[in-house]
Amino acid sequence: MKKVFYYLLSIFFLFSIIFAEEFDEEKIFFWKINTKEKIIFLTFDDGPGEYTKEVLKILDKYNIKATFFVLGELVKYKKQIILEIFRKGHTIGSHTFSHKNFYDLSKKFTLQECKNILEEELIKTKKEIDSILDKVEIKYVRLPNGFYRKWVDEVVKKYGYKIINWSYGCDWLNISEGEMLNRYISSLQPGGIYLFHDGGKDRKKTIKVLEKFIEYVISKGYKFDILNNWIK
Repeated sequence: MKKVFYYLLSIFFLFSIIFAEEFDEEKIFFWKINTKEKIIFLTFDDGPGEYTKEVLKILDKYNIKATFFVLGELVKYKKQIILEIFRKGHTIGSHTFSHKNFYDLSKKFTLQECKNILEEELIKTKKEIDSILDKVEIKYVRLPNGFYRKWVDEVVKKYGYKIINWSYGCDWLNISEGEMLNRYISSLQPGGIYLFHDGGKDRKKTIKVLEKFIEYVISKGYKFDILNNWIK
């Protein structure tokens, strides 16, 4: 059921393009960038992990900068990888501390309790990152499973964060490498924010699909950019 849920969630973000809003500096939530330019954005979740270095090698090969949404609880175990991500010019965002599922939590706790949990997760993650990168600015947050409700705005605004979800992602599904690549290719659109994972379970398939997707994107005349150039 979870796989079906995540698949439907990705489809929702993909087809929500018809409801895209004009760019607004006060806007908090983004699932794509509103542009007709052939530009897209790569993002990675659940790291730093076993496959982060392989992802970095691929990004280096094609001179691409990306955003890594890291889990605070993993940061202290992967300090050198965090430093490498930063030194290579990639953006580091918060994926909360312990990957709590706020869809489940919102059924068990009050609204205020959920706000408190999220705030604690953000604070702990920022503290871990600061211990390594000396107060680097964190601009973006992505909640686990793409969770978003309007109340989240109230919490993230305290820290000046923007919420970044995605236009498409499917590398967590139990599908073939070929089908996975085709789904990413079919979702290609200007301003798209694409989700892959560098942490969590076995990501060998992700690594292969990522490079093939990059090559396809380039062949179609698209370029890669960083969110910092589009979201202030």
